[in-house]
Amino acid sequence: MKIAFALFAFALPVVALAQTPPGPAPTAAPSPAATASPLGSPQPSPTVPPTPLPTPLVLPPEAPPQILAISMNQQTFHSGDVFYAKVITSTNVPAVELRVIGKVVRFTRLDFGIWELKYTLPHIPRRFLKDYPAQIVAMNTVNVYVARDIILSLR
Repeated sequence: MKIAFALFAFALPVVALAQTPPGPAPTAAPSPAATASPLGSPQPSPTVPPTPLPTPLVLPPEAPPQILAISMNQQTFHSGDVFYAKVITSTNVPAVELRVIGKVVRFTRLDFGIWELKYTLPHIPRRFLKDYPAQIVAMNTVNVYVARDIILSLR
């Protein structure tokens, strides 16, 4: 039971926020164009430029908080992966949390409305490798909160 508690307390928040999709799979047979090109010139790989995150919205302290954007480095996590998430909120938000299976992990504030969470996953036992529902919650000083649901996949 101590292992399960330690896993949920520390590993699950990190697992939900990070994984990049795998690159394109290599083809089994080279194409005729690939044999005609010199060996030293690499083929350009298609990349999608990252979308810029929005600027935090300036709101008075009593206004309802808003989550403007959530950015995670991955959607699926493995043992040893680094979970990284960035959340952009309105400026009246003093705290942002990740809630997974009854556990709460707070984000670090980088600036007004900009929050970050980094976590390196430990070894995860096979029986815990599944999808976990989670919430990212932003709250203001008058106890009004807003939540976004996400799924954290451990594989």
